[in-house]
Amino acid sequence: MQSLLETLPQLAAYQPALVALAILCLAILVQSFLAGVLGLGKGEETPGMPLKGDHTKLSFRTIRTYANSVENFSVFSASVLLAIIAGVGAAIVNWLAIIHVVLRLAYWAVYYNGVGKVGGGIRTFTYVLGLLANVILAVLATYAFIA
Repeated sequence: MQSLLETLPQLAAYQPALVALAILCLAILVQSFLAGVLGLGKGEETPGMPLKGDHTKLSFRTIRTYANSVENFSVFSASVLLAIIAGVGAAIVNWLAIIHVVLRLAYWAVYYNGVGKVGGGIRTFTYVLGLLANVILAVLATYAFIA
């Protein structure tokens, strides 16, 4: 059976963006596992209940990081796929997708390790830059559809 990239060769140019999307998907699956082990394993947090801890606790940070990743994944996925469907240039889609994923992975590492200030530090910086890459993708997709 052929892949969609083989069936529609014009999509092959977007393979780096699709690989970035797959990498982010795998990273979130790892985060899901770690949220269970590190976030709930010590008994500091209760499944299905509001978080009790704060940013000083790894259990709190792992659950919050996973939740943030889940919240952002659907919008990023939609932005990438809509940009591809709309025919936004492959180079810009690929670069923005890769930048977003690298920044999301950096955000994860920074948040897990408790580096910097809770607000306005390196964690905020990585989040906002990743969000900006996603916003640009969504704007480009929207423009391509209406132009």
